Amino acid sequence: MKPQNTSAKYHFCKESADRAVNFIEKFCTHVKGELGGKPFLLEEWQKNDIIRPLFGWKKADGTRKYRTCYVEIPRKNGKSNLASAVALYMLFADGEPGAEVISAGGDRGQANIIFNIAQEMIGNNAHLRRRAKVLRNSIEYKSSLYKSISAEAYTKHGLNCHAVIFDELHTQPSRDLWDVLTTSTGARRQPIVLALTTAGHDRASICFEVHEYAKNVLAGKVKDETFLPVLYHAEP
Repeated sequence: MKPQNTSAKYHFCKESADRAVNFIEKFCTHVKGELGGKPFLLEEWQKNDIIRPLFGWKKADGTRKYRTCYVEIPRKNGKSNLASAVALYMLFADGEPGAEVISAGGDRGQANIIFNIAQEMIGNNAHLRRRAKVLRNSIEYKSSLYKSISAEAYTKHGLNCHAVIFDELHTQPSRDLWDVLTTSTGARRQPIVLALTTAGHDRASICFEVHEYAKNVLAGKVKDETFLPVLYHAEP
């Protein structure tokens, strides 16, 4: 599932890929069960199919190639921990002044799952804990902010997102929030929209639309060099 890149427009920066992996494995932790508090060591598929391509592939100007990453995986595969770790990297280590990092879901409760794990990860690491101001509904680092949001799209038009972490896209009742949040990244130099979901059943949903788009990018039917599709699912 590693992306194929043959164009001279792009190059792979091992240093940037390693930096993202190292941040996650050094500063992020598991938060539940017998692994709670222990370092979050990435699985090979998480490293090689998602983190390293997403942060390692660059354009000639040094900015990231990929702007959207769609990850479809079965339940109980560490989706929420991975999403929280990416959110923290984008907040603390991506070098974006005044970054806005947003967690979204089908409702605020869903969005809070990833946000709450990120809060616990900070609590488990003295280095992050000293540098962040962790509030009930937000995490502040210098001039940057991470928060979860409710699902009402009409209240989100003032956002200027550097990163959007979209959990369980299949729970979205319409495409409204997806459209508002993805367009909110337009003023950023190298934003990331990371959508993670288990499979849904509604073929009229935004999730099915993005799922089909991801399949077509993988198959070469659609040419979108900014879109990283990662699909782990059973055949129909």
